[in-house]
Amino acid sequence: MEEPGLREIGCELRVLSRSDGSAAFLHGDTSVLAGVYGPAEIKVSRELHDKATIEVILRPKVGLPAIQEKSQELLIRETCESVIIGALHPRSSITIILQIVSDAGSVSLYHSASR
Repeated sequence: MEEPGLREIGCELRVLSRSDGSAAFLHGDTSVLAGVYGPAEIKVSRELHDKATIEVILRPKVGLPAIQEKSQELLIRETCESVIIGALHPRSSITIILQIVSDAGSVSLYHSASR
């Protein structure tokens, strides 16, 4: 029996065919798709000589990214940089693209908790 107020959590892997890795994350009625691309070549002006450059793009369900999404991108990038061994792929890029499919409050909830 599900506790009142608790949202179901789920994850499905390999949901995108053109990415190097992907997953769909569910938290109640909130759904986010994630695609990972790389390591790949990067422009010389953006490369880091000792580790991979990690880029995070967060796309809202509708419209263009705003300040909230940019703040969330920074938090996600810093988190990923702490767990990805970038030194294995110097002078390359790893791009993580997140698409909010539906938001029933969980995306905003995580943003509020990160402040």
